[in-house]
Amino acid sequence: MTQKILTLALGALLMSGCGWFGGDEKAAMEQAWLARNADIQQAVEQIRAEGLDAVVKSAEAGSVAACVANKLADDPVGELVKVEGALVESAKVAELLANVQSMMEQEFDLQSAAALLQQGADVAAYAKALIEQEGLEGASQTLAQMVSQAQSFAGQDLGQHFKTLIGSCETPSGT
Repeated sequence: MTQKILTLALGALLMSGCGWFGGDEKAAMEQAWLARNADIQQAVEQIRAEGLDAVVKSAEAGSVAACVANKLADDPVGELVKVEGALVESAKVAELLANVQSMMEQEFDLQSAAALLQQGADVAAYAKALIEQEGLEGASQTLAQMVSQAQSFAGQDLGQHFKTLIGSCETPSGT
């Protein structure tokens, strides 16, 4: 178990250091979407820096940050917003969750890292985000809950799901 965690962390670190996930193009697309509304952009940046639970607890009631944080906290896949580029992620929710689950269940070595690159290394970014938040065992349980609770929008793109979810928090002046 410890070896699995260490090899997963090492592989994710190696791939992130080489720029294989959180790609520049996705990040630029996400920043362009976020630039439409400074309040939502600030809320997302705060969630990524401090964590979703911290923002839920600290955001001023009625603020855009509170709206965004509460909507994400109530959403089965809301924790995945912490991955840069998630707001423009084109992968279908069910497929992404299945790929993340598959990756977390296998032994991670350089050969599986190469296979991940062929599948799309973004999967590793989502797995890494979950593991950083909850450890491997907690992340596996959270992922299982996400899979069972996300059935109503499983065929939707993750990015579109997030945009719809937090788009309702937009301030009128932010367009």
